[in-house]
Amino acid sequence: MVMQTFSSIIIVDLATSNMGYWVELRDWLCKDPAKLVRHLVLFICCIIVVVQLTECFDKLKQPPISTHSYYILNETIQMPAITICREPAYKEEVLTNIAGRYCSHPKYDTCWFHYPFGLVDLEEFFMNSTFNQNETFLPFQYGLNGLSDNVEITSSLHFYNGRCFTMRPRILLQRATKNSGYSMILTHHIQTDNQYFYYESEPGWHLFIHDSRENFTGEKSTEISMKASGRVEYVFIRRNEEIEIKLQTKCFVKVDGNQNLCSTLNDYSDLKSGEICIWEDLANKANCTGPWMYDITHQPPCSSCSSMTHLIREYKGAYDSEEKNACSCIPPCESHLFSAYIQSRRSFHQPEPNTQIWIYYTTKLISMVEERPNYDTTQFIADVGGSLGFLLGLSVLGLIGILEHLTLLMCGGASRNGLVKRVKHVNENRLSSDLETDKTSRKSDDTVDIAIVYP
Repeated sequence: MVMQTFSSIIIVDLATSNMGYWVELRDWLCKDPAKLVRHLVLFICCIIVVVQLTECFDKLKQPPISTHSYYILNETIQMPAITICREPAYKEEVLTNIAGRYCSHPKYDTCWFHYPFGLVDLEEFFMNSTFNQNETFLPFQYGLNGLSDNVEITSSLHFYNGRCFTMRPRILLQRATKNSGYSMILTHHIQTDNQYFYYESEPGWHLFIHDSRENFTGEKSTEISMKASGRVEYVFIRRNEEIEIKLQTKCFVKVDGNQNLCSTLNDYSDLKSGEICIWEDLANKANCTGPWMYDITHQPPCSSCSSMTHLIREYKGAYDSEEKNACSCIPPCESHLFSAYIQSRRSFHQPEPNTQIWIYYTTKLISMVEERPNYDTTQFIADVGGSLGFLLGLSVLGLIGILEHLTLLMCGGASRNGLVKRVKHVNENRLSSDLETDKTSRKSDDTVDIAIVYP
């Protein structure tokens, strides 16, 4: 009974104390409603300011990107690189002799059933079964600005496209005319139209226009469909044809940022890096490499029919698949996009199956598309000042006053041993001591005077 009474007393005391707390809080709130409203509005404004300042700092860290388009007139012209691949890419007679049966392309498994592995080197086989430079270009019938010394020709071996030749400029052009551009005459090994009725594709030439800094990757046009993102222009040219191609260039400059990474290296090629990545994956799956995969050294060359056909199947599956591959390389910060416009196509009457190609610019204008950060320190300061001034009514002088009060509070109010309190305490002690001394001096003087007056 006593415990129940004691518990009841405690509950009543707690309830009474809680009621007293809320009553005091209500009285404090109702004591000065205007002050309450000011504090409430100030609190809401502070929250809004914090949110806005957070957004300003985020934009300063990762500024938004704006795109600017304009034209520039170059005094000189940098020609792109031209890569030419033959169709069909291989010499059927060489493949047939090695395979022991008809073989038009090494992508077929039947071409490897009787291949003499260990006796004939794979690289030698691919080089002998493709066409060299003299079998592609007529001697001294190619060049830039009318001279063959103005161009550099390099070859590259590919599985599907055979041996391709890339022509790069050695000079900058001063004029934008047909005669100052590329000109070349290509020769083909198929003489008549009746000779190619059994081929999968029409005989001719695959012509790729790309940046001279890029190395051609060119397996089944993967530079167009998978990795190039429109940075390679493609034109198919037939035998016995004269074609004129007009070029236009658009330069795209990206901003290197946290969410928009790009490479500023001059010798960097994302196309080549992506192809090497695919090759490494294929070599690991097949446990061997082909002679066209010359950058892969951690796996040995294929040395049997089963390993070679396994590699070719994996290779075909990787390049024919429409799924996005796992190899993603950052693009260059500066890209040149080339557009090819066919001015004319007409028959080229020659005794041999030759093809005449003209590639040139008609203007020195270049279209520029440039990304720029759309937020800087000046805009950040303006946004911060605008937010603080509009919502809190702060100015520079008001901010100085607030900083002064905060400094005094931190130095004097943070602890009892603060600098201001200590100085104030010393001053008070000194004042008290001076008062006591003054009182004592006055009392002493009064005593002396009385003694003198009343001896």
